[in-house]
Amino acid sequence: MAREKDENKRIAVLQSSKLLFSSKGFMNTSIADIVRETGMSVGTIYTYFKSKDEIVRAIVEEGWSSLYSRIEAAMAGAQSVQDKLKLLIGGFFPELLQDLPLIHILLSEAIDYTRLEEKVERITDLVFTLLKSDRAGAEGWPGVSRQMLRTGLIVIFLGVLNAVKIARRSSLGIRSEDILGFVEFMARGSLGVQL
Repeated sequence: MAREKDENKRIAVLQSSKLLFSSKGFMNTSIADIVRETGMSVGTIYTYFKSKDEIVRAIVEEGWSSLYSRIEAAMAGAQSVQDKLKLLIGGFFPELLQDLPLIHILLSEAIDYTRLEEKVERITDLVFTLLKSDRAGAEGWPGVSRQMLRTGLIVIFLGVLNAVKIARRSSLGIRSEDILGFVEFMARGSLGVQL
């Protein structure tokens, strides 16, 4: 008889695995570690996930989808492009920066399982569409191609994530708030967004 799935157990596996992957690394975490951390049997773990790879994919995809959906919903209620950009910069980054385990997974050896390219494309499409609609109609942002914007977003996104990760594990003397302040400063200078 097939085991009945309990969503609370599934969530517990994801939460424990997320912390283990973040602290020990994806490659150094075994299913036995997850079993020990959750207090569940191996069979229970495999009831929900076929492999460790599937667990890390679920952590990243579900975390990202949840965050992105909340941002999209908030932006749908915003009236102006400026307000939408404010929500994106003032909502997306602060929320993401609170989830250090997810940041660590996104930037670690588990990157092969995170489909980071898809996430970058979604954010690029969103920002590029907003910027084009905010400027002189069909002209969009003169001199700014989608590829240039994509490159800039990758540099900013990965730079911010790495800065937070390093700052929290070192004595550099900067906090997430300092990093967000810098992102806001750059947004004002490059996009004219007042946060």
